[in-house]
Amino acid sequence: MTLNEALILSYVKRGIGYGYSILNHVKKSRSDEWVDFSRAGLYKTLEKLEKNGFVKKTLKRSGGRPPQKVYNITLTGEKALSDFLNDGFNFNFLTKNDLDAYLVTAVAASPDSKTLAVKVGKRIDAVRNHLNELNNDWPEEKDSYPLIVYALYKRRMESLEHELKWLLWLEDILNNISGDVLHMTWGEAHK
Repeated sequence: MTLNEALILSYVKRGIGYGYSILNHVKKSRSDEWVDFSRAGLYKTLEKLEKNGFVKKTLKRSGGRPPQKVYNITLTGEKALSDFLNDGFNFNFLTKNDLDAYLVTAVAASPDSKTLAVKVGKRIDAVRNHLNELNNDWPEEKDSYPLIVYALYKRRMESLEHELKWLLWLEDILNNISGDVLHMTWGEAHK
């Protein structure tokens, strides 16, 4: 399952079953800043999720208007989403944009703060491992590195150190709040 599929499936799980409503929620929550999202892509993904048995489509008639497609998550879809959120995401990736998209998806699936803190903890472990690898695998004689190689090494180290600091901050917040973080505001979270 892709992040896009998981995000859409998480919205359907929450009862947002109309394509138009999913688009509105994605835009309102600004999820489209982290997950590549388009109207055409949404409907292709919904078709794929239906083909895989993750959602079921029904037609809803309203007055004289054409019927609207309504999607509902199936038990198979709930299991697939749960499996993806628990085990299907690679926390060892090298770009933080993947984590941003994962967190948007996980929050859309409405986990509680402690569940999300565990996920953030997995990324913390991965970042620490990356930092250790860079510290241990690169020779000490950095003065002999080609300029660009050293510049890229330095950027990677600083990026990982910055990400680790942010992750620890987020983990601390998540461990000190309770409940569903989907509708929680920043003001509520840091009281």
